[in-house]
Amino acid sequence: MKVLILGGSGHVGGRLFEVLDRFDGLQAWRASRQRGDAARRSLQLDTLDAAGLRRVLPDFDGVVNCVAGSPGAIAEGARLLTQEAGRSACRVVHLSSMAVYGHAEGVVREDSPLDPTLGWYAAAKVQAEGFVAELVARGGQAVILRPGCIAGPGSQLWVGRIGRWLRAGRLGDIGAAGDGWTNLVHVDDVCRAIATSLRMPLAPASPAVFNLASPDSPRWDEYFVDLGVAIGATPVRWLSARRVRLDAMCLGPPLKIAGELAGKLGIAPGRLPDAIPPSLVRHWGQQIRLDATAARAALGMQWTPYRSILEDSAAWVRSNREC
Repeated sequence: MKVLILGGSGHVGGRLFEVLDRFDGLQAWRASRQRGDAARRSLQLDTLDAAGLRRVLPDFDGVVNCVAGSPGAIAEGARLLTQEAGRSACRVVHLSSMAVYGHAEGVVREDSPLDPTLGWYAAAKVQAEGFVAELVARGGQAVILRPGCIAGPGSQLWVGRIGRWLRAGRLGDIGAAGDGWTNLVHVDDVCRAIATSLRMPLAPASPAVFNLASPDSPRWDEYFVDLGVAIGATPVRWLSARRVRLDAMCLGPPLKIAGELAGKLGIAPGRLPDAIPPSLVRHWGQQIRLDATAARAALGMQWTPYRSILEDSAAWVRSNREC
């Protein structure tokens, strides 16, 4: 089965490209805006280019949508992908996010209501899922995966920058503000779920949807302390919620602008202080817990336990100079 990875230079897409060939019968190719190289199984493709998608997709049996970035890249990219995948009979595995559940709290299953009001990212992800559902309604094949916070090697969002905040003394045990559930999932578990989704039998009429999260994921405060100790950012500080919120509100906007400029200039993560987004501070206190039993039943998932996620994540931080 020949599989195209959209967003193949990102965290999940890059790791998927490395490991997908280990699964019997799967051959990975990845797309990017850079010049392609057939010898390295890469091709040049803009995911917002409908003509390019129409030209490329007939050569593939499956496509994995790992595209991140702007609202347009996520939502409009999904619309164009599903439009062209329907013409080519190419199976789509769409990487969504727990963000589609918005402000929900408590145990959340795949049939829980979607809530696009959490912010632009949640709204784009909900819209993208709608396009995937329309593809299946037209007779196409698709699977939607909703991972929690993807950790493990290469995770700048949930490992790298948190490690930098811990080392800088800007994060630690934040009390009740960190009482939300992490819903961590190892990047390799996400890759395994994608590999199985590419080959599993599918029912018609609606896409198969699965939450992805390790069931023993801790609360954020526990993770912050554990990661701090594991990477040597000790002593892990106790910080008031007020202090962390002030950091996010006062330092967040200028640091975000500086980070965006640094990215455009090719400056590596960690060379400048990371902004703590106010939305992330709110997320750390959100009492949402993903129920991933459906993925275990249908995809045969054997989740990487929290302690192994922590060890792999910390080892990556310790060995990565950019962290």
